Amino acid sequence: MFMMTFLREFQSWYWNCAFDDAELQAAFDATDAGTTPDEFQRAFLVLLRSKDTVARGTALDFFDRAAATSRFGEANPFEPYREEVLATAREMLRRPPRPGDDIAFEGADHASALLALKNDAGPEDAEAVLTVLRRRPDGELLHNALGTAGTALANSETPDPRLIAVVGEMAFDHSLDIDDRRKALGALRGVPGAEATALLVRATGEDDYRCQQEAAWALSIGERFYGHRALLEELHASWPDEESGFAASEVREALGPGPHSTYWHGVDPESPGLLRAHREMRAPTSRRAHRQAFRTMLYSGLVPMVAIALDHFCDDEGLTRFDLDVEALRPNVLALARHLLTLSPSTVRASPETGAGASHASALDVLALLAGPEDAMLLTTALRRRDAEALVRERAIRAAQDCLDRWEEPDARVVAALEELAFDPTAAMDDRTLAVIALFDVPGPQITGVFLRAAHSDVLPLQVEGALGLTHDDLIDQHRDLVRDLVASWPGGNDEPERAWLVRHALRD
Repeated sequence: MFMMTFLREFQSWYWNCAFDDAELQAAFDATDAGTTPDEFQRAFLVLLRSKDTVARGTALDFFDRAAATSRFGEANPFEPYREEVLATAREMLRRPPRPGDDIAFEGADHASALLALKNDAGPEDAEAVLTVLRRRPDGELLHNALGTAGTALANSETPDPRLIAVVGEMAFDHSLDIDDRRKALGALRGVPGAEATALLVRATGEDDYRCQQEAAWALSIGERFYGHRALLEELHASWPDEESGFAASEVREALGPGPHSTYWHGVDPESPGLLRAHREMRAPTSRRAHRQAFRTMLYSGLVPMVAIALDHFCDDEGLTRFDLDVEALRPNVLALARHLLTLSPSTVRASPETGAGASHASALDVLALLAGPEDAMLLTTALRRRDAEALVRERAIRAAQDCLDRWEEPDARVVAALEELAFDPTAAMDDRTLAVIALFDVPGPQITGVFLRAAHSDVLPLQVEGALGLTHDDLIDQHRDLVRDLVASWPGGNDEPERAWLVRHALRD
């Protein structure tokens, strides 16, 4: 397990820890030998809840280390104490910075506090971050303050203009290291409003390519892109290849065409008007033109073109690639998706690369996002079509899963259709197991019954998914013995079922 190993190897980011207090020293020493989340939690809380600044700063560093390590898929053992961590960090920032000594540099307490806040800062933190930045710190303290400033500003409906101004001053302070100036520009990347945008546009006129590219990257994100495309094209063309870094590559990607579609590659509009609309959807020139191009495709009356428009609506890199507001489009998008599902699925000839059923796949992806309980029968029909193509069946199951997760009450017809599919011996095994998985986050005795039936099945993959379903929420307390007996009966080594390790892990927790 990465988490325990990484935490044992960790000491802190900024502190040379040696405590006169025996309890604090014992807690710190325990982090070098912990093997379970509980052991780390106990040591962490002793440090976090102490009155000693070094201990608290060390605890905040451990929280940050665990949060970073969680990207590998393991839970942060300190996550249950996030609110306490944030409160501690905010309290530390309200105090004057700790003087530098042989334990840590000046302001290390603020550096640790800002690190803990970097992903959660909001408007309430603007004043504290502003106070730090006005002192013009350097090194890690400056980097953490700028990172937290960016989060606080991005999470504010009305960003603090004083904080924007101070960050902007640093971006254009030529006495600072270029990396610090770029960090300041990066802090403006997610900040809404004209003030931040004006600073970014100004920065594109700097002589240094790195500053230009950092600012241009920020202008290429979200709705800013529509108003600054021409500037971005001009800038990108002026950058020598040897001077183009990561930020330049992000600008290039924004300027390049977005996805063709999800299921219709190789299918291009035949009429000039639709061809222009499709090109505009992929590489929009303005907000208005982007929206109009989508409408042209959506209302074309041609199934492939309508379905491509639906794909763009569902794809994160499609219609909303630059944060286009699509709320008003949702009713008609859903209505057309429903209509496509009442038609026969498209043929292989219509979408040769995907195969038959591409039109239904496009429509089902819309249902996954937008369908309400009134669409339960439409989903049920899609799930029960035994002649459906493999892709369509899989998209129907995914849509059912998303809808059941979203709806306040699970629809018994959809649940029943998933159960029928799970225990249909003529269905593909991947579809059968996916049908059980689709119920994992759905409460109710009907769903528990499906898990129990799967757990008692003679089909090993279904057994595994049924057992895994019984480990969710409070079900494990009632069915632990059954799940443990099932795990004991499964073959081990190279013959162990593919997802059996998840069940074993859930039993350990």
